[in-house]
Amino acid sequence: MHVEYLLILSVLGFACLPFARSLIRRPAVLVGVLGLLVIMGTARWKSFQSRTQARVRAFDRLAADLPHLSRKTEYVSSNRCRSCHPAEHASWHRTYHRTMTQVALPENVLGAFDDTTIWSDGLAYRVFREADEFWAEMPDPDEMMYVVQGGKPLAVEAIPRVRRRVVLTTGSHHYQTYWVAGDKKYGRLLQTLPLVYLIRDQRWIPREAAFMRAPIADSGRMITQWNHHCIQCHSTGGIPGLDKEGRLDTRVGEMGIACEACHGPGEEHIRRNADPAYRYRMHLSDTPDPTIINPAKLDHRRGSQVCGQCHGVYIRTGEFGMTYAQEGILYRPGEDLHRTRYYIRYPREGSPPDRWEELRLQPQFFHERWWEDGTMMVTGREYTALLGTGCYTRGQLSCFSCHSMHDSPPEDQLKPKMRTGAACTQCHDEPEYTDRVTNHTFHAPDSSGSNCLNCHMPHTTYGLFSAIRNHQIESPNITASIRHGVPNACNLCHLDQTLAWAQDYTAQWYGHEKQPLSNEQKTISAALLWLLKGHAAQRAITAWHVGWAPAQTASGADWLAPFQARLLADPYGVVRYVAKDNLKKLPGFADFTYDFLAPADELERQVDEAITRWRRTRAEPLSRTGERVLIDDQGNIVESKVQTLLRQRDNRPVTLKE
Repeated sequence: MHVEYLLILSVLGFACLPFARSLIRRPAVLVGVLGLLVIMGTARWKSFQSRTQARVRAFDRLAADLPHLSRKTEYVSSNRCRSCHPAEHASWHRTYHRTMTQVALPENVLGAFDDTTIWSDGLAYRVFREADEFWAEMPDPDEMMYVVQGGKPLAVEAIPRVRRRVVLTTGSHHYQTYWVAGDKKYGRLLQTLPLVYLIRDQRWIPREAAFMRAPIADSGRMITQWNHHCIQCHSTGGIPGLDKEGRLDTRVGEMGIACEACHGPGEEHIRRNADPAYRYRMHLSDTPDPTIINPAKLDHRRGSQVCGQCHGVYIRTGEFGMTYAQEGILYRPGEDLHRTRYYIRYPREGSPPDRWEELRLQPQFFHERWWEDGTMMVTGREYTALLGTGCYTRGQLSCFSCHSMHDSPPEDQLKPKMRTGAACTQCHDEPEYTDRVTNHTFHAPDSSGSNCLNCHMPHTTYGLFSAIRNHQIESPNITASIRHGVPNACNLCHLDQTLAWAQDYTAQWYGHEKQPLSNEQKTISAALLWLLKGHAAQRAITAWHVGWAPAQTASGADWLAPFQARLLADPYGVVRYVAKDNLKKLPGFADFTYDFLAPADELERQVDEAITRWRRTRAEPLSRTGERVLIDDQGNIVESKVQTLLRQRDNRPVTLKE
């Protein structure tokens, strides 16, 4: 770094030479300029020192509660990578991986700790700030842990209130949540502050309201500990450090997801490359440096496993489970990920028995993560989805086919053109997928229907109040929609069409076998069936597509509001939020105000208000009417059928493990 500064100063010095020569002939001016520069420089330096010292003091106050930043392991931290790899460090520094876990310093905390009190299931949490520290007055989180997770016979309302300092943050993109210091008798245990700060909305919500959880009495409060769960994927080189007495001496190589999470521990790499002869020999060699891993240069399976260490559904069994609790993650990038973990696959029809049967896992385990056709239902499990994808199992597809940590924007980290069919034609370059694409898609070449991703990677996984592309790459499956209610690509774009319509076209175009249909599946839009009578995951996914621009183009947008509005009083908070978010993307609703956490009677009032607004401002004539969209020829909602569908709503408990 000192060399970089000297180079910058040298360039500035040469640039200022003409100006300096003129000043030499005017000594008084020269003295004045130099004096001014000294004063300005001194002031800036003092300001920098003051900020640095304040930050150090703030960090020191938190240090006793934080996981050890361990130097006893082979992890050295991203700061050591920066001097030799400044561009890569800078591109990583912009990502949301870096900010996944941060120390609760003022520059990292996004929540409004402004003496607000947030109520969560009958309990009050007051968040406030004192100087550069962030605090919560809350029910004792250690007692809460024993009541909720350990079955302690004590009513949560009777738990004593305490003040706890916030020491860590999680998240910086969609929302941020926080961790407070636990009782020292458990070691460096970090307990959840069960609140979430929505960054875009600039508001606090209970943590339960940020996730799809069954709204029933025994669904439980979201009480968890950072050392047990988040440390696995939200830090680098994490070691829970569980000892025989049950205390935690937690250590991490670095907060957040840093360089060594993907490239492996860097101690040996730095030591060896300090030798110039070794370093330049590696530069001139075609052989990869054995002291570090570049995931993009591994084969497609080992490379994808680097991402899969976090983006998958897996369990550790036997010795590996206990070893992790004591010594941390055994996997290192470049190794076989499956040596220490078992990645669970959905038991699909006709597939041979899988190891999940030996482990006697309950069906609920799968219902919380997969659709009933075996495709992933929740985001963050992309590697598991790849394991069920022929492009990966029979081809060479990897995570790095479309994504890049260092050469793409932080949002989704997609390479250029990877939101288009170019993502697929880099492998599938036959004319039917490139020059004569209409012969394959039966849609106009430049339309959303000819974008491979919309058909083969539809937005059917849920997470973060949104629908996200499913990474289990498959063709549209109308049979799964008919039998199990799994949303399909055709009807999520053509919101106005029935399952019968979709089945007829896939049979005509691709020879798919037809299945028996119910009368509703023949006559009513599939999207309306999912929206009004589907279970919570179906409702959320469909509600998101109501605001999706390609669906609005294909289906018309002016008729959707009165059906989307019904979800504003849905039993699930996340469904209400998604419905509100995408209702505002419909004509006439951009300024619609709504609180998804309002009391039940207020939610019902807002449903009526939204329907009234649609009636008052709707287009004439509507782009869609008729039996399948439940709007008659005069533009009136067929309310009797709407109410029938709502009464038939699938009220199964749905809890999704994001």
